[in-house]
Amino acid sequence: MGLEASVVIPTYNSRDLLPFCLRALFNQTAPPTSYELIVVDDGSTDETPAVVAGLQKEAPCVLRYIRLEHSGRARARNTGALAARARIVIFLDSDMIVRREFIVSHLAAHTRPGFVVNGSVLNTPTPADPNEKAPQYNDYSRAFFATGNVSVERDKLIAAGLFDEGFVEYGWEDLELGHRLRQLGLKRVKNLTAWSYHVQAPVTLEKVPAILSKERERGHMAVLFYRKHPSFSVKMVTLITPVFFAWIRFLTPFRWPERPGTTKLLAFCEKKGYKLVFDLILSIMRSYAYVQGLKEALGKNEP
Repeated sequence: MGLEASVVIPTYNSRDLLPFCLRALFNQTAPPTSYELIVVDDGSTDETPAVVAGLQKEAPCVLRYIRLEHSGRARARNTGALAARARIVIFLDSDMIVRREFIVSHLAAHTRPGFVVNGSVLNTPTPADPNEKAPQYNDYSRAFFATGNVSVERDKLIAAGLFDEGFVEYGWEDLELGHRLRQLGLKRVKNLTAWSYHVQAPVTLEKVPAILSKERERGHMAVLFYRKHPSFSVKMVTLITPVFFAWIRFLTPFRWPERPGTTKLLAFCEKKGYKLVFDLILSIMRSYAYVQGLKEALGKNEP
């Protein structure tokens, strides 16, 4: 059987989770000659290169490694897509662990040209084997093109112009490309059998600053997305609306998410095990940080 799928896995400082991701891809029902794996390292500063080198000795299929200077997920995915040699490109994040039928399921869904096939994703706090459970159908995402687990024809990616490498901060580059793929007439298919675990460790107080920084970046990139496609649908998706801004102002009087006492309150909730309260406070803080990012990118032109 000839090469049918190229699995592109962008990664950054994922030495701990990448082995779980790759070993699951080694253990596929698809013949090893029918797919290749392309790991694109976006300038990792940990032992990722050595980890991949060791795993290449185990791989039953072709495992290629490409290293870039740190420049963002858009460029990493573009590099992998351009290096791909198969007709179908499957994008998979390096913190995903897939079932044995993953590649076969993606390929089977491409019954005719012009499909974007989104696999189902189930969050898990620690690495786990998805083969030990029946397929889980509780992923209700409506994203047209969610690159954590998605496949599309390589020539359609190129026709759409690939990912916009202007998205150098966190967020929206996949939805923006999805917008262009939709404009080309591609159709979205949700393939529940091509499901994967997404390893997401529980949120702790230590991780809060990084989470809020990502939300601020996501706000910056939301404005870039909207300026490229100033449509009502994009405005609604990115929440660049007066109603959303007013709602966040209502929830955050006196700019309390910025005050030192808020961190102390989170620490108290974490210590006492008040998870629901911790999660509620953090959810509002994330929305507040996102709005701050929107404001920074919009300047004086707020909605």
